[in-house]
Amino acid sequence: MNPLLAQFLAEAADLLVQVDEGLLQLERDPGDPELVNEVFRAAHTFKGSSGLFDFPELTRLTHAAEDLLDAVRGGRLALDSGMTDDLLAAFDLIRGWLAHVTTHERLPATAGPAAAELITKLRGPLGGDPAPESAAGPAQPAGPRIDAAPGWLDLFDAEWLEETATWLTTTSATMRFVRYTPDEGCFFRAEDPLHLMSQVPAIAKLGLIQPAEWPAPEDYDEYTCLVGFVVATRAAMGELNHLLRYVPDQVETVELDGEAIRRHLAGEEPPPPVAEAAAAPVAEAVAANLELARDAYAILAAAQRSLSVDAPTGPRLAAVAHSVASAAAALGMPVDTAEPDVETLTARVATLLSDTPPPPPEAPVAAPPPAPVDRGRADDPGGQVGTRILKVDQEKVDHLMELVGELNVAKNGLTFLADAAEEEFGSRVLGRRIKDQYSGLHRIAEELQAAVMDVRMLPLSVAFSRFPRLIRDLSRRLDKTVELVTEGEDTMADKDVIEALGDPLVHLVRNSLDHGLETPAERVAAGKSPTARITLTAVADGDAVIVEIADDGRGIDPAKVKRKAYEKGLITEEELETLGDADAVDLVFRPGFSTADQVSDLSGRGVGMDAVRASVEKLGGTVTMRSQLGQGTSTRLRLPLSMAVTQVMVVSVAGQRFGIPVDLVVETVRVPGSEIGRVLHQEVVVLRGEVVPVIDLARALEMPWTPDPAADRAILIVSLHGQRVGLLVEQFHREVDVILKPMEGLLAYANEFSGTALLGDGLVLLVLNMKEVLSLAARAQ
Repeated sequence: MNPLLAQFLAEAADLLVQVDEGLLQLERDPGDPELVNEVFRAAHTFKGSSGLFDFPELTRLTHAAEDLLDAVRGGRLALDSGMTDDLLAAFDLIRGWLAHVTTHERLPATAGPAAAELITKLRGPLGGDPAPESAAGPAQPAGPRIDAAPGWLDLFDAEWLEETATWLTTTSATMRFVRYTPDEGCFFRAEDPLHLMSQVPAIAKLGLIQPAEWPAPEDYDEYTCLVGFVVATRAAMGELNHLLRYVPDQVETVELDGEAIRRHLAGEEPPPPVAEAAAAPVAEAVAANLELARDAYAILAAAQRSLSVDAPTGPRLAAVAHSVASAAAALGMPVDTAEPDVETLTARVATLLSDTPPPPPEAPVAAPPPAPVDRGRADDPGGQVGTRILKVDQEKVDHLMELVGELNVAKNGLTFLADAAEEEFGSRVLGRRIKDQYSGLHRIAEELQAAVMDVRMLPLSVAFSRFPRLIRDLSRRLDKTVELVTEGEDTMADKDVIEALGDPLVHLVRNSLDHGLETPAERVAAGKSPTARITLTAVADGDAVIVEIADDGRGIDPAKVKRKAYEKGLITEEELETLGDADAVDLVFRPGFSTADQVSDLSGRGVGMDAVRASVEKLGGTVTMRSQLGQGTSTRLRLPLSMAVTQVMVVSVAGQRFGIPVDLVVETVRVPGSEIGRVLHQEVVVLRGEVVPVIDLARALEMPWTPDPAADRAILIVSLHGQRVGLLVEQFHREVDVILKPMEGLLAYANEFSGTALLGDGLVLLVLNMKEVLSLAARAQ
């Protein structure tokens, strides 16, 4: 893939997230101008970057969305839910296109029709697609606006200017002249000045502005824009303003007729505009400070009601009223006819119209014009701003993690080598030296592993970020009012855990929305607030992370759950009578269970909660649920901080070593064989007053092994779903950190194993899936 395209796709993902989050916040707080600016900037940056590639449908669609956001930013439109829906749909479509581009490096074939439909919707509030100005357009002031010819008109050929003046005079027409001086750093903002100029319609003449002196070859920076453009066009002023609206500070546009061009060629000064002579002071003020001009108009609009100023100022204000209003309208300023603060605004306008310089105000009334910025040279950035961030392809980080795993395997091999040096060669000194080397290498390997793990760690906000949009869309479909609260989103976890956590969380949130939360009317009838609440919480807990999804909805009815489970044959009649409320709630995780009376596209198929538990347990985690009828439900997911490195307890049975995740291990005990009893068909052992079932691991795995009747029994106590179980094994070994590889090929069907790992002595360790092992043991009873 083109490296530039790869960089665009990486940055586009961040920009689309900014747009989505900003739009959702704007829907809650539509009056926040900073939010509007943030969303507009993100959309503008995305559109500018997309213009570097041959994706015209993508650029047009983003352009339409940007125009709508620009209208909202300028106060011409108020953002409503319909506009938000259309904007979100547009960026969702773009996100799908980019996924296609990632694979095929081109937009899908359906991009054109899909873009056209959304563009029509986005431009609807703006009055449709922008059309060139014409005689049939909106009413314009009588006669064209003729500007004074600027000095840079000399950049055009004098002979061509003379011919153009003659033609304009003969046809009584005008022509627009543009000088575009791009910012030196425009390339770094994905701006393309030449491409922009090529889009100017009806070009009559195009010229290049070169620097007065080109830099020496050794000082030349090819990433700095040093040229500008002048263009003469017959396009309407409205078209030009629309095309150049994102670089207004870099563009000067004038409209000239033949007489204005001839006066310029002859060196004559243009005549002062008589009609606007009285308005000159105010016109200058308008150009210098739009906010003060708006204030002036507000005072003039209120003059007949309560205006009171000194004698010299009053007549002048009355004389320029019309000019101020015209200037404000020409500059696109909204006119505010609300009652102004007369005393404050009068003093400010009087200051504007006075002949003496005003005293410095106690508080600034408007931002001063920006000072010239010394951009410096491209090879002299002038210091570091903020924290340096290096974006790295995640495949490289994954490969680095694999190398760390191999280093751990090699490091663990030193202990076996030390034992061999002592036992086989009788050299205790060599064995101790090897162990000393192992200690140093172990420290370095652990620090390296921790450093790589830190690189892979991401905040839970990455997983939570999809839910504001999901809850907004689904709550509108279900006619429910829902508020999302997130807590602890800065809690860190491994990227693989966060990626795998997405689907279970989606299942849980959808179930809360569809089953758990009531409609506003039902909530009011129950004495609750009409707005329901879903809370996503994350907190670190040692080597694990706990994520909880809670709602304040109707809760789970244990009696209804037991009745449904009995009807579906998931529990016996005896269990129907004896199951407690907590165990009844746990039935929702049974395969095929559902309390929905009707299947919908959201839930009700009996696969969601079972899939949640299976997904979380596959990650080495656990799921528990608590519910109170009428108060709400909370589901807690406990997951390991990392899936890249797994700590396992090594045991052996029948001469074969197996690994068991340390997270499941409670303790190791040795008891005399006589202390193992039997209840019905199950062997048990009593530990500190608690009866713990004991499972013969060799029998569960169908391995031939008979323990020595005279020896103590080695029992590994594990905890699964809150239940303690003892595994009868042959021998305990050490705990090791391993890189777990999934079962593949012919062994992919063996569900009793969650994966394999390579030990330091070169042997392969099979890591047990305890849930399946216990199921095998139950079937073997």
